[in-house]
Amino acid sequence: MDHRPLFVFIALTLAGCSELPRKDPAKSGPFFVPTNVTTLGRLPAEVRRVAILPAWGGKDIALTSYERIDQAISAELTRTGRFETVVVTREDLQRLAGTPAVNSADSLPVDLLQKLAKATGADAVLFSDITNYSPYPPLLFGYRTKLARLPDGQILWAADNVFDASVPTVANSARHTALKLGSDRGPGDLSHTILQNPARFAAFVAAETFATLPPR
Repeated sequence: MDHRPLFVFIALTLAGCSELPRKDPAKSGPFFVPTNVTTLGRLPAEVRRVAILPAWGGKDIALTSYERIDQAISAELTRTGRFETVVVTREDLQRLAGTPAVNSADSLPVDLLQKLAKATGADAVLFSDITNYSPYPPLLFGYRTKLARLPDGQILWAADNVFDASVPTVANSARHTALKLGSDRGPGDLSHTILQNPARFAAFVAAETFATLPPR
């Protein structure tokens, strides 16, 4: 009796079992966790309205890139539902302080915080500094942000992290975000496209950062 067909079937079955489906790290991790975060503890109950300043990152970032970054930061902070937000445009800041953006690590223009409090009615202000940036894959976004009370300038919360898409945990987290939002549903998994889209990557960075805000 020829047992070769049975032998071939068993061999193919065993070979198939040896190649189990690999886990998708965008679903299982490991994921990137922002760690360079400082806070005084709970947010003061009276801090309800936040003025969002335009991002600062030097002259090497194109204005169109700044516009996308500003939109992402504003949208993601508003999405948290933690504050009422008011956007301070570059034109607004130019009129108030004589500059379209400010570096929170430098000396601030004279009376800026007092002027912001009066002009916006906000209880706090969000500073955003872009410390590293590459709009070309692998995308790179260093984000330093501070939430300061108005008008006295007390820092309530700050974060400073670098999101490098070439780092597997960062790529996993970005793709995980895309999958959660369902923006890449289709005939195949397109979640990797967030790693080629600077605007969507900036939104991911902002969302991950604002997730570290303290409770009230």
